[in-house]
Amino acid sequence: MLGAVHNLRSFCGVITTAVALCAAADLTAQNHLAESEANTPIAAPLVREVIYNEINAQLHDSSSWCYREHRQVDGKPSQTLEVCQTKDGDLERVLAVNGRELNREQTLAEDHRVQQAIAHPEQLRAKQKKDREDGDQQRSILRAFPEAFLFQCEGESGDLVTLSFRPNPAFRPSNRVSMVFHHLEGTMVVDAKQKRLVEMSGRVTSEVRFAGGLLGHLDKNGTFVVKQKDFGAGHWDLSYLSIHMSGKALLFKTITVQEEKTLLDYQLLARGASLQQAADFLTGYFDVHAASSSGK
Repeated sequence: MLGAVHNLRSFCGVITTAVALCAAADLTAQNHLAESEANTPIAAPLVREVIYNEINAQLHDSSSWCYREHRQVDGKPSQTLEVCQTKDGDLERVLAVNGRELNREQTLAEDHRVQQAIAHPEQLRAKQKKDREDGDQQRSILRAFPEAFLFQCEGESGDLVTLSFRPNPAFRPSNRVSMVFHHLEGTMVVDAKQKRLVEMSGRVTSEVRFAGGLLGHLDKNGTFVVKQKDFGAGHWDLSYLSIHMSGKALLFKTITVQEEKTLLDYQLLARGASLQQAADFLTGYFDVHAASSSGK
């Protein structure tokens, strides 16, 4: 799931989620700032450097990683998975559901599912292709971020700098997706030494209307939190994601996006590893790690 585009998706995927309710619709933007407001002098250049580095890492980091993920999506049973990235797509293996480890029969079924994916990798490659296409769109959104908001330094702690952001009334969106920026405000924490994003949180400050509300809307006060950190070898990646948004789309269908993820135990996979090698790594490293962690 991560691969070369995962850093970028963790940063701005929550923004594109907002407009995924009605991708072809128009937005009615509302600006709440006076034209006289401006960036703190040091804030805007710092944000530009951070955004540049996030995009640059996404484009040039070709390393593959395996990790453990705890996932809860839209009220469905929570899952604990292990995931491995490869050049042919990402393998996922479920370990537990609602905190309960799979029994032997379920584990064998899950291992069989993984082997079927390896034997017929068309779906993995199709998803990988879509992820790359999404990455192209998300890069264009991310590039607009420094111009779409006004930033102010709120505090420093060591290398970490906390910045608040609010819509820039002078910003003119180039596409419908980036128009959502007019409805967001929040806080970001950056590593001023490495010029990387550490955390971003925000909320939808006003209702987002699609085609004036005819095609649906995104409710006010939706929230998101994204965290990432250096997992070694200069590789920054997602460690936590939380999205809580709601609204209505066509024919008054209620849309709910409730998602939480925690990612940990990142391990570097050998360059060029095959799908089978990734599967072997999953069952080898993570099973041993789980046993040692539980004291077995």
